[in-house]
Amino acid sequence: MSDSSPVIPDPIPQTLYRHILVGTGGAPHSQVAVARAIALAKHYGATLHVVTVVPQGASPLMNAAVAFPGAETFEAQAKQDVYANRAAHLTRTAEAIRAHEVTVVEHLVPALKPADAILTVAREAGIDLIVLGRKHKSAWSAALAGSVSDMVSHASPVDVLIAR
Repeated sequence: MSDSSPVIPDPIPQTLYRHILVGTGGAPHSQVAVARAIALAKHYGATLHVVTVVPQGASPLMNAAVAFPGAETFEAQAKQDVYANRAAHLTRTAEAIRAHEVTVVEHLVPALKPADAILTVAREAGIDLIVLGRKHKSAWSAALAGSVSDMVSHASPVDVLIAR
């Protein structure tokens, strides 16, 4: 008697993901996303695009301080510090990923809305998969504060993995 079972191909071919994007700002939830993205990039032999968003716009503290003399200088220095910190984080993260023998492309993106920045990089770089961390532990807190991962997952034309 012969085996007449159908041959089912591997549902996830090795070439499924060639360009993976991971968003990171250094928070613990984004570090989980980076770890997942490294594993996926190694598995698929994919290039890993690392996106760090530099927040634009004044913080509530800066809005309150604007009336004080010298506020412009303080605000300019604060923006430079945030940019430098994000750039340093991106460099450290990329170096750590390269230590795993994964090809990395770095993206430091100033933006008002992190989700928009991530989606723009994804579109421009031809990304197949976006990997993000989840900061909020409940749907309620995410809805209240606005979750980048939720916004990206709803608007993305490509697969999105939300690491917990």
